Amino acid sequence: IVHPSCEQHAEVLQRLGYEIMVRDHPVKKEDIKGEWLRNHIESENCCGSAEFIKLYAYHLTNHPIAVHWDMDVAILHPLDDLYDVMIFPPSDPRNAAARGRIERQHPEEKWPEAVDAFLTRDATSAMPWEERTAVQGGFLVARPDVAVFDAYINFIKEGNYIGGRGDGTGWAGLGYGGFQGAMAYQGVVAYFYDQLRPNTAVELNVCRWNQVAADVLWRGPQRKNEHHLQCREHPRTSLPNGQPDYASNTRCEDCRNTPVASVKTAHYTACKKPWECKVAHPRVPRDKRQSYRLENLVNVTYCMELVREWFVLRREFEEALEVASEGKAKPASRTGGYEDGYFLGYCHREGGYVAMEPPPDGFDVKRIYGM
Repeated sequence: IVHPSCEQHAEVLQRLGYEIMVRDHPVKKEDIKGEWLRNHIESENCCGSAEFIKLYAYHLTNHPIAVHWDMDVAILHPLDDLYDVMIFPPSDPRNAAARGRIERQHPEEKWPEAVDAFLTRDATSAMPWEERTAVQGGFLVARPDVAVFDAYINFIKEGNYIGGRGDGTGWAGLGYGGFQGAMAYQGVVAYFYDQLRPNTAVELNVCRWNQVAADVLWRGPQRKNEHHLQCREHPRTSLPNGQPDYASNTRCEDCRNTPVASVKTAHYTACKKPWECKVAHPRVPRDKRQSYRLENLVNVTYCMELVREWFVLRREFEEALEVASEGKAKPASRTGGYEDGYFLGYCHREGGYVAMEPPPDGFDVKRIYGM
């Protein structure tokens, strides 16, 4: 799915075997009735109303399942278990077997009878005291349905959104406000599956699926003394008086140390884009109150191990391309010499990426996969 502003890059993607859908954003700010949303949507990080082009994945109705991910993602293991749960009925042994293997964020919860989507939450932007959490917008496995697309567009155009963060804000005033992407894709998908289509989506384990490898513990600066080192995710249990059990909300997996072999898909956000040829390092913020949090945001060594996985996939693709093209496509020279243990010879220096040569004219990339 390519926005018209990037259409000049579509030809390169087509040569790599992608089918291109050039789509303008389906909702523009002048279409939005709600004044607050109309006046603020284009300032959303990320990326204003243009990000709603991701919703066109629901238009792919010639496929039983659509997998949407951003371009900075690596698929490290097959996704077949997700597909089996969505395609086969619950009575089918293949569905049951797949459910048993899928690692969910909340394995204690009952499975929906039918699953229309798999998603992950943006744990690194959550706050322990907030019940609502964004969907991480770089990954969604969903059942295509034009009626679902239309339902999204209708409520976005209605613009029933209240500014601010926390209770009483965001979409329909239900708390979907203020976090990163709240007005855009990360907020609308969370609101849709939580409120408009409840019990149809499954939240996957955030350390294994769409793994951004960032800190999931609260380190402030707000309410640091009250919630320090609690899980960023809101508590799932309550005290006898009905209040959230914050004191026990400390047993979340540290995604910065999840074994790489266990990661199904990696999303290169906190760990930098591999093609930038940058060694990950703790950020130095202008606001020094954020120093403690950002110093602990990533495990640098772990990030670089994930980056290496991306370069392994690149190397395997180039080698397979050379074989399938009968030597017409040659792998790029791996003589970069910069941090070769991670970048495998594809980087000369920071920012000095060795680009991949495109396939020969007329070559069908699907031949690599025997298609």
